[in-house]
Amino acid sequence: MSENNKKIAYMYISSIKLSSKWWSLSKEERRKIIDNIESLESNFKNSLISLKRYVSLRYDSDVIYWISSFETSRIIDFKYTLLSILRDLGEETFSMFSIYKPSPYTRGNFDIRSVLNLEPLRYFIAYPMKKDVEWYLLPFEEREKIMKEHIEIAKNHPKNKGIRSYTTYSFGIGDFEFVVIYEAPSIEDWVEVVEALREAKARKWVTKEEPILVGELKGLDVFLT
Repeated sequence: MSENNKKIAYMYISSIKLSSKWWSLSKEERRKIIDNIESLESNFKNSLISLKRYVSLRYDSDVIYWISSFETSRIIDFKYTLLSILRDLGEETFSMFSIYKPSPYTRGNFDIRSVLNLEPLRYFIAYPMKKDVEWYLLPFEEREKIMKEHIEIAKNHPKNKGIRSYTTYSFGIGDFEFVVIYEAPSIEDWVEVVEALREAKARKWVTKEEPILVGELKGLDVFLT
């Protein structure tokens, strides 16, 4: 099957924390490493569906990568090449691995490349989630009705101005069952939409949804200061 016809993609989210040694390097030394990282990203972009990088807004990470690929081997290659560049200057503190595929609760066309290669928005949120076993024992028709209510609350919220969502699945390959990935132009609007979703019936079956990773689209030059 050609890549244009594939209906699933692998997604990998990596949270990188720079070590204290990074900050003891001279600005010139850090600049050289950043140049190597940016060269690595450029070299891999053509063999991946998408490669997006953010500066983290969490205390336990500095950089977040969101990688999409039709092949798991390309994700592995990128990850360990990056870590070899960083060596003892940084480490991966958390990761999420999942599969992106059409949702059973929505209908319509699903062109992976066009969806994932839109111009990135300012903010990135990775939202892992696990549901109670009772959820899966409900008839599909009931689950579909509950999820449609959830989707409608989000879609029709007045502050949902351009927020994009990507529901990915990690049954049996991760500590969570879902990793829902969001891109948002505004953090303030995002918070209001999520607050409204707390009133959706679907919340009843959610048992775990952390750690949440949040990043901003920003260049690596911030780590030269």
